[in-house]
Amino acid sequence: MAETALQEIYETLGKEGLRKARWQEKMRIWGMLAQIAGMALFALVMVPTGWAAALRDALGGGTTFGALLVVLVLMALQSLFALPLAWYFDYRVERLLGTGRQTLAGWLLDYLKQGLINVVIFGLFFWAVYLVFRAWPTAWLPALVGVVALLVLALYLAQPLMVRAQFKAEPLADEELSARLARLFEKAGFAFGGVGVLRAGEKTSKGNAMLVPRGSRLEVLVFDTLLEEIGPEGLEVVVAHELGHRAHKDWPAMLALFGLLFVVGIALAHAVLAGLTGRWGLSGPGDPATLPVLMLVLNLWMLVAQAAMNAFLRSREYAADRYALELTGNLEAFEHTFVTLARQNLADPEPPQWVESWLHDHPSIARRLEAARRVARSS
Repeated sequence: MAETALQEIYETLGKEGLRKARWQEKMRIWGMLAQIAGMALFALVMVPTGWAAALRDALGGGTTFGALLVVLVLMALQSLFALPLAWYFDYRVERLLGTGRQTLAGWLLDYLKQGLINVVIFGLFFWAVYLVFRAWPTAWLPALVGVVALLVLALYLAQPLMVRAQFKAEPLADEELSARLARLFEKAGFAFGGVGVLRAGEKTSKGNAMLVPRGSRLEVLVFDTLLEEIGPEGLEVVVAHELGHRAHKDWPAMLALFGLLFVVGIALAHAVLAGLTGRWGLSGPGDPATLPVLMLVLNLWMLVAQAAMNAFLRSREYAADRYALELTGNLEAFEHTFVTLARQNLADPEPPQWVESWLHDHPSIARRLEAARRVARSS
């Protein structure tokens, strides 16, 4: 059965679709490397030239409020500096693949909106980091853990805002489907927060769905592109999978792991910043003019550490798949959903093992279908 579904995916993609899927994977790798190179170039432009230190002095970076201004301005400059790379790897690549439907003006507006949200959230975070380094020059670790915990919580709670900043949403008009999902939530033991249909088809042909917090409830957000093709049973399987993450308490574990990696990355950056004291007008780890270097070190660390992070995430995806199959008992809808997602998202069903291990936080489609078949056999 899994082989049949996998064969259908290859037939659905065809030679051209498979070529695009593999090219997309290559562009993803190049995009990650280009992002790091861009951050390194930004750090070289701003720090050894003394421009970052001059900016700090002009904005009064020695004061608490001045440090915030320095951080926000540097982050905004970095976002503008990264615009050409973002244009190519986010906009141009999607247009070449045929999945992107946005105009350049529409994409730029989204880039600015997402950039503003990131500048606010991460700007406040980095500002707090510098305040911690200043207040506790040698005993900063406990306070840093608290600051990272607040960042992780903010990112989790900001999910609905970040999604709706990118896509317009409207309530699901299908009352029967909404009631069906409400029954699924009840069966799983979670409070149902309704269904929002994201009008993603205006911008992309790709499909996606997620659960986001809505007060004490969970709201289903689904791309209209996906909803149109997988139908009620497919959406039920997708939602059941996401409920599996909640039932297994994967989110707290994932956020804790992310936070731990972030703490380690900031600690590594602190060591590098300490070594730059007295150079290029920098005064040590508490100096906000060091932000380009801090961000570079942190991103390099996260690039290296993501292999371990992704290994954990893939294990949780298998468990969530099992939960969805046990909750719905619908292997056929499970497989049909993967056929649809592979075509819409141009996913390589069987990427090289090293690519999956390093880059993918989800197992390959082939491995997930095989695991689903084992679940069906055992039930």
